[in-house]
Amino acid sequence: MLVVHNPGASAADAGVLARLMEAHFAGRRVDYVECHREQLAARLQPWLADGARLIIAAGGDGTVSDIATALTAGGPASRCPIGILPMGTGNVLARELDLPLDLDEAAALLAGDFAVHKLDLLQVNGHAYLLSVSAGMTARAMRETGPWRKRIFGKSSYIVSLLLNFFAMHPTEFSVRADGEMRRMHASDVMVLNSASLGYKALRWWPEVRSDDGRMELCHLDAPTGLRYLWVVFNFLRGNHFRRPWLDYAAMQHSVVIEAPHGLAVQGDGDWIGETPVEVTLLPAALNVAVPRRVS
Repeated sequence: MLVVHNPGASAADAGVLARLMEAHFAGRRVDYVECHREQLAARLQPWLADGARLIIAAGGDGTVSDIATALTAGGPASRCPIGILPMGTGNVLARELDLPLDLDEAAALLAGDFAVHKLDLLQVNGHAYLLSVSAGMTARAMRETGPWRKRIFGKSSYIVSLLLNFFAMHPTEFSVRADGEMRRMHASDVMVLNSASLGYKALRWWPEVRSDDGRMELCHLDAPTGLRYLWVVFNFLRGNHFRRPWLDYAAMQHSVVIEAPHGLAVQGDGDWIGETPVEVTLLPAALNVAVPRRVS
């Protein structure tokens, strides 16, 4: 069994991790690898070649996506499942799959008889993302969210950045090639969704957005100010998942390329990852995740 840990995760604590392993995996061989994105695929290879039963991600969503990237590097994803010890800021994937957020409960699940759930992935420049990739205002807010703000405000740090840009949403004309078809849309945000979660369990996109259906949703939001964002949040929190000409989505099965305008901020799973143009490719059923039997 291999534990990939991220010392930079918000809840990272080497002592806590060691105690969890001793308490729940006593008598089993447990190896540790520090999460370094550029070297992770090569570091995992010996354990994958040796038939590893489980890779434990001790960190947040970024740690899980780094492991997913390593598993999909150079070809089809390894069948080795990922187990999640939620030690990050938002732990959105763990919440989406109804995994235990208590670390002892999460470790007990991984030490026991778990089921495996297959998830789709989004891929950009060879890196895998679990939740979403987007360009525009939200990505700009995430680019402005430094590590210090994450530590102070936790998963609400992105909301702080959005509020600071409340009257400067800057909607623009986008050119998007979706499954080979060119589309043009006026928007402040263009998003490729693989998960309905907006970071909070009660705040979600449309029920049709799923991470295990072999599709990704191309969504656009045209908001001249933050008031429209607040209106969407207010309605979606109440379960009123409306669609309008200024807020809509379409299901895609292969790729989405945000071609123009150039130079807009792009985010993946809550982290700034570059600028447009950007191509997002769907990898269906590419990741195996350990879940309780009742979820599978």
